Amino acid sequence: MRNLFNFVRQNFVSGLAVFVPFVITSYLLIEVGKWLNSLVILTPARFIQLPDVISPFFTEIILFLVAAFSFILLITLLGLGTKNLLGKLLVKFGEKTISKIPLANAIFTTTKEISKIIFSEGEKQKNVVLVEYPRKGAYCLGFATHPVDSGELEKIPIFIPTSPNPSSGFLVFFTKDEIQQLDISADEAFQLILSGGLAFNDPSSLSKFKF
Repeated sequence: MRNLFNFVRQNFVSGLAVFVPFVITSYLLIEVGKWLNSLVILTPARFIQLPDVISPFFTEIILFLVAAFSFILLITLLGLGTKNLLGKLLVKFGEKTISKIPLANAIFTTTKEISKIIFSEGEKQKNVVLVEYPRKGAYCLGFATHPVDSGELEKIPIFIPTSPNPSSGFLVFFTKDEIQQLDISADEAFQLILSGGLAFNDPSSLSKFKF
């Protein structure tokens, strides 16, 4: 009887380990899909009139795809626009306007810095660092919000996210000799933080985290 119980328990836990990530991922994708569908009225999809012979289910899918494509195109054009002088001026004007709103300023500044870390290109890997915090002998993953080799600052600001919710964290200043730059991307660092260290269990990625 005990062997049967252990057999069921072990396989149930193994099943949960496979089932839970799929459920959470599916749920998040569905919620994102609902959010995108709510933007249909803001996209050219609202002008589409499909024949009544088409199933409502397929109608929703077609409108969703048009809305998603329009959203991607809008973001792409926005990124392209920020690379010219007019776009930079408009972004600067928008940032200056938001900076005058007390609560919005704090939220915007935080999300802007986190977005720069996640979506930056080229020098992305140099942002991920290892620092001794909060005590000697304990180490944390962090993100340098200023170039570590900068000659402008003696102490470099490091954002240390909390796990498993990296949207919050601490801003701590370290001297350059206290900062160890890591050869991993921000995506890999966030994977480790979000998993609470469980990414170490993946043999294929273990070699990346030998600090």
